[in-house]
Amino acid sequence: MSKSHVINDGLLWWVVHTKPQSEVIAIQHLKNQGLITYCPLFRIESIKGRQLKINTSPLFPRYIFVKADTVAQKNIHVIRSTFGVSQLLKIGEVPTTVTGQIINKLKQIESEKLNETKPHFKAGDHVKINQGLYQDIEAVYQMDDGVRRAVVLLSILNKETPLRIDKKDLNKV
Repeated sequence: MSKSHVINDGLLWWVVHTKPQSEVIAIQHLKNQGLITYCPLFRIESIKGRQLKINTSPLFPRYIFVKADTVAQKNIHVIRSTFGVSQLLKIGEVPTTVTGQIINKLKQIESEKLNETKPHFKAGDHVKINQGLYQDIEAVYQMDDGVRRAVVLLSILNKETPLRIDKKDLNKV
């Protein structure tokens, strides 16, 4: 990260710290002020209650980027008071910046990886079955079996036995 007071080329981006879970609100309000924003995203699998959900989450929770162009420089004083924004990150009185090259690389990685989903379970995770015939039995997560199902290994009579089960019926141990 570098720092600079006067930014003429518009290739630098400022780092904005948002209020908790307010990235989308902050982006919307900053865009309404004519600012260009960016928040890298990724998809993650999560289990809430008994439902498996795939959510899109910020790569850097509570941080977004604002392009430091002439519009942003003229409106730097309003960024901090924008709804959803906690503060513009600064070193002393100088806004913290990220180069356009880094932002472009983040955008490239995001476009390549956005359709991939970070799984809730990984091979080798110890899980506990919370529903059905095998309730309260511990197993080892082996692999996904489609989007909503998984294969786990049960240790029965000193033998690993595969079992196909809904992911929502598993908890990490």
